[in-house]
Amino acid sequence: MLVQITVQVEGREVRLNKTLQGTPAEREEAGHAVAREVGRVITEAALNEAARNSQHPCCCGRPMENRGRRAITVRGLDGSLQIKRTRYRCRICQRESAPADGLLECGRHRLTRPLAKRVCQLATVEHFTRLPQLVFDQHGVTLSHNEIVSLVHDVGGAIDAQRRAEVETWAQSADKHWPAPDITPRRVYVSCDGIMYCTNQREPDPQQPDQNRLLWQQMRVGCVYWQDEQERWHKQMIWGREDAQAFGASLYRLACRCGYREAAERLFAADGGEWCWSIHQEYFANAQGILDWYHASQHVWDTARVLFPDDAAALRTWADHALTLLHDQGGCGLLDWLLSERTCWRRKKRESISQLINYIQPRLDRTDQPTYRAHGWQIGSGMMESTAKQLVGLRLKGPGMHWSEAGALAVTALRATDLNGRWHTHWNTLTLNA
Repeated sequence: MLVQITVQVEGREVRLNKTLQGTPAEREEAGHAVAREVGRVITEAALNEAARNSQHPCCCGRPMENRGRRAITVRGLDGSLQIKRTRYRCRICQRESAPADGLLECGRHRLTRPLAKRVCQLATVEHFTRLPQLVFDQHGVTLSHNEIVSLVHDVGGAIDAQRRAEVETWAQSADKHWPAPDITPRRVYVSCDGIMYCTNQREPDPQQPDQNRLLWQQMRVGCVYWQDEQERWHKQMIWGREDAQAFGASLYRLACRCGYREAAERLFAADGGEWCWSIHQEYFANAQGILDWYHASQHVWDTARVLFPDDAAALRTWADHALTLLHDQGGCGLLDWLLSERTCWRRKKRESISQLINYIQPRLDRTDQPTYRAHGWQIGSGMMESTAKQLVGLRLKGPGMHWSEAGALAVTALRATDLNGRWHTHWNTLTLNA
């Protein structure tokens, strides 16, 4: 099959003659290659036009000196592009500038923004070792592992820096205004948790003192979720490695955009992590706190295993009775029973019941299960658990993966931007240093 294509751009005519042979699949691949070649011709002309029309820059109070045009190679969706742009130099301070680069490239990377956008999106789901081959297969562009990592660090790092800068600006402002809501649901849930991932830092191995092991650290994850009028669930998520107070401010900003301040019902669900409840007290004190049912259940089962280490039937009976009390009478009902039950046991087993009492007693205001069910509220933090896995676990906890601080934050920021449905909006406003 002979394919002849004539492309006319800006008075320039380009003729492409291609013979497509082989199986239908091979012809399809060849046809796609022809389309890429046409796209490259058009894109190259468009970028050269943009370079010619870039503004003449000024420096030190006067126009910079035109130093002529120089060609550079920029890689785009359809391959390598030859672009000629004008270089300028300041006569006073000798600073050089090529203002067209900001239009043609993504920050300091010799990539067009559309290609950088697709590479970063691939990086949110694929291991870095596979990305060079995937980019080549999809776009016919060769990028090294280091080039991809550098791009992801810059773009994801810019997202994370912007998030933290918004909170810092708010904290330093005298008149603190929270973001206006994008939606106004009747009921809003807020939750937060931490998830561990492996870093590339090392610490002494306590089991082998002469060796070091990789250090694991926690990524904080927050989630705001609600149902629409058709009872479909929606959620927005946030991430962070900063302290709980700063992370709480980021989470509250997200909640404000999700209509938290206007909602008739506000709920804060979390497990037993004290830093989570410190955020509740500081930022979400007007939300009803709900201790995650499954986390509380785990404590009950742990106690039952100490009481009945060799009797599976008795273990289950005791745990089922305790959880029935928690379900039907809330934390107060369970606490009353545990106080009486403790007198029946001695030594280690009594101590185990005391530990469960000490866990339930300070959390009574978060364990009123009958009231929560009567209102139709969620009593578990399953949405939060799935969010932590979706945002961090699936990408940062793959086999053999270990991360730098910058890399973990950058990839998580990119994933959150994509999962929050703000991918294209972000790229329309992205600003990177050249």
